Amino acid sequence: MGIVGRGGAQRVPIRVLIAEDDYLVSQMIRGMLEGLGYIVAGEAINGQEAVDLVLQIHPDVVLMDWSMPDMDGITATQRIFELYPTPVVMLSAYSTRDLIARAGDVGAGAYIVKSPNRLELERAITIARARFDDMMELRRLNADLQARNKELDAFAGIVAHDLDTPLALLIGYAGTIELFNEELSDAEMATYLEHIVTNSRRMANIVDELLLLVQVRKSDVTLGPLRMDLIVQHALERLQDAIDAAAAEIVLPDEWPQVLGYASWVEEVWVNYLSNGLKYGGKPPHLQIGSVVVGNAVRYWLHDNGAGLTPEEQARLFQPFTRLDTIRIKGHGLGLSIVRFIIEKLDGAVAVESAKGNGSTFSFTLPIVG
Repeated sequence: MGIVGRGGAQRVPIRVLIAEDDYLVSQMIRGMLEGLGYIVAGEAINGQEAVDLVLQIHPDVVLMDWSMPDMDGITATQRIFELYPTPVVMLSAYSTRDLIARAGDVGAGAYIVKSPNRLELERAITIARARFDDMMELRRLNADLQARNKELDAFAGIVAHDLDTPLALLIGYAGTIELFNEELSDAEMATYLEHIVTNSRRMANIVDELLLLVQVRKSDVTLGPLRMDLIVQHALERLQDAIDAAAAEIVLPDEWPQVLGYASWVEEVWVNYLSNGLKYGGKPPHLQIGSVVVGNAVRYWLHDNGAGLTPEEQARLFQPFTRLDTIRIKGHGLGLSIVRFIIEKLDGAVAVESAKGNGSTFSFTLPIVG
Protein backbone atom coordinates (compact mmCIF):
# COMPACT_ATOMS: atom_id res chain seq x y z
CA MET A 1 0.00 0.00 0.00
CA GLY A 2 1.09 3.56 -0.62
CA ILE A 3 1.16 4.48 3.08
CA VAL A 4 2.69 1.37 4.60
CA GLY A 5 6.41 1.29 5.31
CA ARG A 6 8.80 -1.58 5.89
CA GLY A 7 7.53 -4.01 8.50
CA GLY A 8 4.05 -2.49 8.34
CA ALA A 9 5.12 0.81 9.96
CA GLN A 10 3.08 3.83 8.97
CA ARG A 11 4.80 6.51 6.89
CA VAL A 12 3.95 9.57 4.84
CA PRO A 13 1.85 8.62 1.76
CA ILE A 14 3.58 8.70 -1.62
CA ARG A 15 2.58 11.73 -3.73
CA VAL A 16 2.00 10.95 -7.40
CA LEU A 17 1.74 13.21 -10.44
CA ILE A 18 -0.34 11.78 -13.32
CA ALA A 19 0.63 13.00 -16.80
CA GLU A 20 -2.04 11.62 -19.18
CA ASP A 21 -3.99 13.39 -21.93
CA ASP A 22 -6.84 10.86 -21.95
CA TYR A 23 -9.27 11.96 -19.23
CA LEU A 24 -10.86 8.55 -18.73
CA VAL A 25 -7.48 6.80 -18.37
CA SER A 26 -6.32 9.50 -15.98
CA GLN A 27 -9.39 9.10 -13.78
CA MET A 28 -9.09 5.31 -13.80
CA ILE A 29 -5.46 5.55 -12.64
CA ARG A 30 -6.40 8.13 -10.01
CA GLY A 31 -9.01 5.78 -8.59
CA MET A 32 -6.55 2.88 -8.37
CA LEU A 33 -3.87 5.05 -6.78
CA GLU A 34 -6.20 6.43 -4.13
CA GLY A 35 -7.49 2.94 -3.45
CA LEU A 36 -3.89 1.84 -2.83
CA GLY A 37 -3.28 4.69 -0.39
CA TYR A 38 -1.30 7.02 -2.65
CA ILE A 39 -1.99 10.75 -2.90
CA VAL A 40 -2.59 12.20 -6.37
CA ALA A 41 -0.69 15.49 -6.03
CA GLY A 42 -1.50 16.75 -9.53
CA GLU A 43 -2.60 15.95 -13.06
CA ALA A 44 -1.12 17.12 -16.37
CA ILE A 45 -2.44 16.71 -19.90
CA ASN A 46 0.84 17.27 -21.80
CA GLY A 47 4.57 16.94 -21.26
CA GLN A 48 5.30 20.61 -20.68
CA GLU A 49 2.60 20.83 -18.03
CA ALA A 50 4.09 17.74 -16.37
CA VAL A 51 7.53 19.35 -16.25
CA ASP A 52 6.08 22.57 -14.81
CA LEU A 53 4.13 20.69 -12.13
CA VAL A 54 7.17 18.65 -11.10
CA LEU A 55 9.04 21.91 -10.48
CA GLN A 56 6.09 23.34 -8.53
CA ILE A 57 4.81 20.46 -6.36
CA HIS A 58 7.83 18.09 -6.18
CA PRO A 59 5.97 14.77 -6.41
CA ASP A 60 7.51 11.51 -5.19
CA VAL A 61 6.85 9.79 -8.53
CA VAL A 62 5.43 10.65 -11.97
CA LEU A 63 3.19 8.40 -14.06
CA MET A 64 4.05 9.63 -17.56
CA ASP A 65 2.05 8.88 -20.70
CA TRP A 66 4.28 8.15 -23.69
CA SER A 67 2.20 9.97 -26.32
CA MET A 68 0.91 13.46 -25.43
CA PRO A 69 0.47 16.71 -27.38
CA ASP A 70 3.03 19.57 -27.39
CA MET A 71 5.71 17.54 -25.60
CA ASP A 72 5.79 13.74 -25.48
CA GLY A 73 6.56 11.67 -22.41
CA ILE A 74 10.13 10.85 -23.47
CA THR A 75 11.07 14.51 -23.87
CA ALA A 76 9.25 15.45 -20.66
CA THR A 77 11.05 12.73 -18.69
CA GLN A 78 14.38 13.90 -20.05
CA ARG A 79 13.61 17.49 -19.02
CA ILE A 80 12.54 16.38 -15.55
CA PHE A 81 15.84 14.58 -15.01
CA GLU A 82 17.70 17.69 -16.14
CA LEU A 83 15.75 20.12 -13.95
CA TYR A 84 14.46 18.19 -10.92
CA PRO A 85 15.23 14.45 -10.97
CA THR A 86 12.15 12.45 -9.97
CA PRO A 87 11.18 8.76 -10.34
CA VAL A 88 9.14 8.20 -13.50
CA VAL A 89 6.90 5.30 -14.59
CA MET A 90 6.26 5.35 -18.34
CA LEU A 91 2.74 4.52 -19.59
CA SER A 92 2.05 3.40 -23.15
CA ALA A 93 -0.72 1.76 -25.16
CA TYR A 94 1.76 -0.81 -26.47
CA SER A 95 5.16 -2.23 -25.62
CA THR A 96 8.23 -2.83 -27.79
CA ARG A 97 11.85 -3.44 -26.92
CA ASP A 98 12.84 -0.14 -28.59
CA LEU A 99 10.29 1.91 -26.62
CA ILE A 100 11.35 0.35 -23.33
CA ALA A 101 15.01 1.04 -24.13
CA ARG A 102 14.30 4.69 -25.02
CA ALA A 103 12.31 5.16 -21.82
CA GLY A 104 15.18 3.73 -19.77
CA ASP A 105 17.73 5.90 -21.59
CA VAL A 106 16.02 9.12 -20.43
CA GLY A 107 15.60 7.93 -16.82
CA ALA A 108 12.25 6.15 -16.58
CA GLY A 109 12.53 3.46 -13.91
CA ALA A 110 9.57 1.32 -14.97
CA TYR A 111 7.33 0.78 -17.98
CA ILE A 112 3.73 -0.44 -17.97
CA VAL A 113 1.11 -0.92 -20.66
CA LYS A 114 -2.31 0.70 -20.36
CA SER A 115 -4.55 -0.10 -18.69
CA PRO A 116 -2.67 -1.55 -15.71
CA ASN A 117 -4.27 -3.36 -12.82
CA ARG A 118 -3.66 -2.36 -9.21
CA LEU A 119 -0.87 -4.90 -8.67
CA GLU A 120 1.01 -3.83 -11.84
CA LEU A 121 0.66 -0.16 -10.93
CA GLU A 122 1.97 -0.56 -7.40
CA ARG A 123 4.81 -2.83 -8.52
CA ALA A 124 5.88 -0.34 -11.20
CA ILE A 125 5.92 2.56 -8.73
CA THR A 126 7.97 0.54 -6.25
CA ILE A 127 10.47 -0.50 -8.93
CA ALA A 128 10.76 3.02 -10.37
CA ARG A 129 11.51 4.55 -6.98
CA ALA A 130 14.08 1.88 -6.12
CA ARG A 131 15.83 2.25 -9.47
CA PHE A 132 15.76 6.03 -9.07
CA ASP A 133 17.56 5.78 -5.72
CA ASP A 134 20.17 3.52 -7.33
CA MET A 135 20.52 5.92 -10.24
CA MET A 136 21.02 8.94 -7.97
CA GLU A 137 23.61 7.07 -5.93
CA LEU A 138 25.42 6.10 -9.13
CA ARG A 139 25.35 9.72 -10.28
CA ARG A 140 26.77 10.83 -6.93
CA LEU A 141 29.53 8.22 -7.10
CA ASN A 142 30.36 9.19 -10.69
CA ALA A 143 30.50 12.88 -9.77
CA ASP A 144 32.68 12.08 -6.77
CA LEU A 145 34.97 9.97 -8.96
CA GLN A 146 35.28 12.74 -11.54
CA ALA A 147 36.10 15.25 -8.80
CA ARG A 148 38.70 12.92 -7.32
CA ASN A 149 40.25 12.28 -10.73
CA LYS A 150 40.44 16.02 -11.35
CA GLU A 151 41.96 16.53 -7.92
CA LEU A 152 44.45 13.71 -8.49
CA ASP A 153 45.54 15.26 -11.79
CA ALA A 154 46.28 18.57 -10.04
CA PHE A 155 47.85 16.72 -7.13
CA ALA A 156 50.14 14.70 -9.40
CA GLY A 157 51.27 17.84 -11.21
CA ILE A 158 52.17 19.64 -8.01
CA VAL A 159 53.94 16.65 -6.51
CA ALA A 160 55.92 16.09 -9.70
CA HIS A 161 56.91 19.77 -9.80
CA ASP A 162 57.81 19.94 -6.12
CA LEU A 163 59.88 16.75 -6.20
CA ASP A 164 61.52 17.64 -9.50
CA THR A 165 63.27 20.79 -8.23
CA PRO A 166 65.11 19.33 -5.22
CA LEU A 167 65.80 16.12 -7.13
CA ALA A 168 67.42 18.06 -9.99
CA LEU A 169 69.55 20.01 -7.51
CA LEU A 170 70.47 16.82 -5.69
CA ILE A 171 71.60 15.17 -8.92
CA GLY A 172 73.46 18.31 -9.96
CA TYR A 173 75.46 18.69 -6.75
CA ALA A 174 76.18 14.95 -6.52
CA GLY A 175 77.29 14.90 -10.16
CA THR A 176 79.61 17.83 -9.59
CA ILE A 177 81.24 16.05 -6.66
CA GLU A 178 81.58 12.88 -8.72
CA LEU A 179 83.23 14.65 -11.69
CA PHE A 180 85.34 17.23 -9.91
CA ASN A 181 86.01 15.62 -6.56
CA GLU A 182 89.79 16.12 -6.65
CA GLU A 183 89.55 19.74 -7.81
CA LEU A 184 87.08 20.96 -5.17
CA SER A 185 88.32 22.79 -2.11
CA ASP A 186 87.17 21.73 1.33
CA ALA A 187 84.90 24.76 1.51
CA GLU A 188 83.30 23.98 -1.86
CA MET A 189 82.88 20.34 -0.91
CA ALA A 190 81.20 21.34 2.36
CA THR A 191 78.85 23.70 0.50
CA TYR A 192 77.82 21.06 -2.02
CA LEU A 193 77.23 18.48 0.71
CA GLU A 194 75.13 20.99 2.64
CA HIS A 195 72.98 21.57 -0.46
CA ILE A 196 72.59 17.83 -0.93
CA VAL A 197 71.41 17.39 2.67
CA THR A 198 69.03 20.38 2.42
CA ASN A 199 67.37 19.16 -0.76
CA SER A 200 67.21 15.59 0.53
CA ARG A 201 65.31 16.91 3.55
CA ARG A 202 62.95 18.83 1.29
CA MET A 203 62.15 15.64 -0.60
CA ALA A 204 61.74 13.69 2.64
CA ASN A 205 59.30 16.34 3.94
CA ILE A 206 57.20 16.07 0.78
CA VAL A 207 57.10 12.28 1.06
CA ASP A 208 56.12 12.55 4.76
CA GLU A 209 53.24 14.87 3.85
CA LEU A 210 52.09 12.49 1.12
CA LEU A 211 52.02 9.65 3.63
CA LEU A 212 50.10 11.84 6.09
CA LEU A 213 47.59 12.77 3.40
CA VAL A 214 46.97 9.11 2.61
CA GLN A 215 46.50 8.36 6.30
CA VAL A 216 44.04 11.22 6.81
CA ARG A 217 41.99 10.27 3.75
CA LYS A 218 41.72 6.59 4.67
CA SER A 219 41.52 6.65 8.46
CA ASP A 220 38.55 7.10 10.76
CA VAL A 221 39.60 8.19 14.24
CA THR A 222 37.83 8.64 17.56
CA LEU A 223 37.93 12.20 18.86
CA GLY A 224 39.20 12.71 22.38
CA PRO A 225 40.19 15.59 24.70
CA LEU A 226 43.50 17.21 23.73
CA ARG A 227 46.30 18.72 25.83
CA MET A 228 46.95 21.49 23.33
CA ASP A 229 49.88 22.88 25.32
CA LEU A 230 51.72 19.55 25.02
CA ILE A 231 50.84 19.20 21.33
CA VAL A 232 52.25 22.65 20.55
CA GLN A 233 55.33 21.89 22.64
CA HIS A 234 55.98 18.75 20.60
CA ALA A 235 55.57 20.75 17.38
CA LEU A 236 58.07 23.35 18.63
CA GLU A 237 60.57 20.65 19.51
CA ARG A 238 60.36 19.27 15.97
CA LEU A 239 61.04 22.75 14.58
CA GLN A 240 63.72 23.78 17.08
CA ASP A 241 66.54 23.95 14.52
CA ALA A 242 64.48 26.19 12.23
CA ILE A 243 63.45 28.37 15.20
CA ASP A 244 67.06 28.85 16.23
CA ALA A 245 68.22 29.51 12.67
CA ALA A 246 65.57 32.20 12.19
CA ALA A 247 66.11 33.69 15.68
CA ALA A 248 62.32 33.56 16.01
CA GLU A 249 60.35 34.81 18.98
CA ILE A 250 57.28 32.70 19.80
CA VAL A 251 54.71 33.89 22.34
CA LEU A 252 52.50 31.23 23.91
CA PRO A 253 49.22 31.81 25.78
CA ASP A 254 48.71 31.26 29.51
CA GLU A 255 45.52 29.23 28.98
CA TRP A 256 44.68 26.45 26.54
CA PRO A 257 40.93 25.74 26.23
CA GLN A 258 40.35 22.00 25.88
CA VAL A 259 39.00 20.71 22.58
CA LEU A 260 38.19 17.37 20.97
CA GLY A 261 40.48 16.06 18.27
CA TYR A 262 43.20 13.58 17.36
CA ALA A 263 46.57 14.54 18.82
CA SER A 264 48.99 13.39 16.11
CA TRP A 265 46.97 15.06 13.35
CA VAL A 266 46.57 18.33 15.25
CA GLU A 267 50.33 18.34 15.88
CA GLU A 268 50.81 18.29 12.10
CA VAL A 269 48.51 21.30 11.80
CA TRP A 270 50.68 23.26 14.25
CA VAL A 271 53.86 22.14 12.48
CA ASN A 272 52.49 23.52 9.21
CA TYR A 273 51.30 26.80 10.72
CA LEU A 274 54.54 27.33 12.64
CA SER A 275 56.68 26.40 9.61
CA ASN A 276 54.84 28.95 7.46
CA GLY A 277 55.31 31.57 10.16
CA LEU A 278 59.04 30.87 10.35
CA LYS A 279 59.43 30.99 6.55
CA TYR A 280 57.18 33.91 5.68
CA GLY A 281 57.04 35.92 8.89
CA GLY A 282 59.18 38.97 9.52
CA LYS A 283 62.95 39.09 9.86
CA PRO A 284 63.21 37.85 12.54
CA PRO A 285 59.83 36.11 12.82
CA HIS A 286 57.57 37.07 15.72
CA LEU A 287 54.82 34.47 16.16
CA GLN A 288 51.98 34.67 18.66
CA ILE A 289 49.59 31.83 19.48
CA GLY A 290 46.20 32.37 21.09
CA SER A 291 42.63 31.11 21.26
CA VAL A 292 39.04 32.24 21.64
CA VAL A 293 35.87 30.32 22.46
CA VAL A 294 33.24 30.64 19.69
CA GLY A 295 29.95 28.97 20.57
CA ASN A 296 30.57 25.23 20.89
CA ALA A 297 34.07 25.44 19.44
CA VAL A 298 37.49 26.89 20.18
CA ARG A 299 39.32 28.91 17.56
CA TYR A 300 43.08 28.50 17.91
CA TRP A 301 45.17 31.00 15.96
CA LEU A 302 48.76 31.89 15.06
CA HIS A 303 49.65 35.45 14.05
CA ASP A 304 52.89 36.28 12.22
CA ASN A 305 54.62 39.56 11.44
CA GLY A 306 55.12 38.85 7.75
CA ALA A 307 54.28 40.92 4.68
CA GLY A 308 50.67 39.70 4.61
CA LEU A 309 48.56 38.23 1.83
CA THR A 310 46.30 39.74 -0.79
CA PRO A 311 42.59 38.81 -0.78
CA GLU A 312 43.21 36.72 -3.91
CA GLU A 313 45.98 34.76 -2.19
CA GLN A 314 43.84 34.24 0.90
CA ALA A 315 40.98 32.85 -1.22
CA ARG A 316 43.32 30.30 -2.84
CA LEU A 317 45.36 29.40 0.22
CA PHE A 318 43.53 26.33 1.56
CA GLN A 319 42.25 25.06 -1.79
CA PRO A 320 43.28 21.47 -2.53
CA PHE A 321 46.66 21.27 -4.22
CA THR A 322 47.11 24.91 -5.25
CA ARG A 323 50.14 27.02 -4.53
CA LEU A 324 50.79 30.72 -4.09
CA ASP A 325 53.06 32.67 -6.40
CA THR A 326 56.24 30.61 -6.65
CA ILE A 327 58.46 33.67 -6.83
CA ARG A 328 57.47 34.92 -3.38
CA ILE A 329 56.55 31.63 -1.77
CA LYS A 330 59.03 28.88 -2.49
CA GLY A 331 57.62 26.15 -0.25
CA HIS A 332 55.62 23.26 -1.65
CA GLY A 333 51.86 23.52 -2.01
CA LEU A 334 50.67 20.50 -0.02
CA GLY A 335 50.90 21.62 3.61
CA LEU A 336 47.88 23.89 4.01
CA SER A 337 45.73 21.62 1.82
CA ILE A 338 46.51 18.79 4.25
CA VAL A 339 45.72 21.09 7.19
CA ARG A 340 42.29 21.67 5.71
CA PHE A 341 41.69 17.93 5.20
CA ILE A 342 42.71 17.20 8.80
CA ILE A 343 40.63 19.89 10.47
CA GLU A 344 37.51 19.25 8.40
CA LYS A 345 37.77 15.53 9.15
CA LEU A 346 37.90 16.48 12.86
CA ASP A 347 34.64 18.47 12.50
CA GLY A 348 36.40 21.84 12.43
CA ALA A 349 37.23 24.60 9.96
CA VAL A 350 40.29 26.55 8.85
CA ALA A 351 40.66 30.25 8.06
CA VAL A 352 43.17 32.99 7.35
CA GLU A 353 42.96 36.73 7.97
CA SER A 354 45.58 39.02 6.51
CA ALA A 355 46.36 42.47 5.22
CA LYS A 356 49.36 43.67 3.28
CA GLY A 357 51.97 44.96 5.72
CA ASN A 358 50.15 43.68 8.81
CA GLY A 359 51.02 39.99 8.86
CA SER A 360 48.67 37.03 8.71
CA THR A 361 46.57 35.11 11.22
CA PHE A 362 46.05 31.43 10.47
CA SER A 363 43.40 29.67 12.56
CA PHE A 364 41.45 26.47 13.00
CA THR A 365 38.43 25.51 15.08
CA LEU A 366 37.70 22.28 16.91
CA PRO A 367 34.74 21.23 19.10
CA ILE A 368 35.08 22.33 22.71
CA VAL A 369 35.11 19.71 25.46
CA GLY A 370 31.96 19.64 27.54
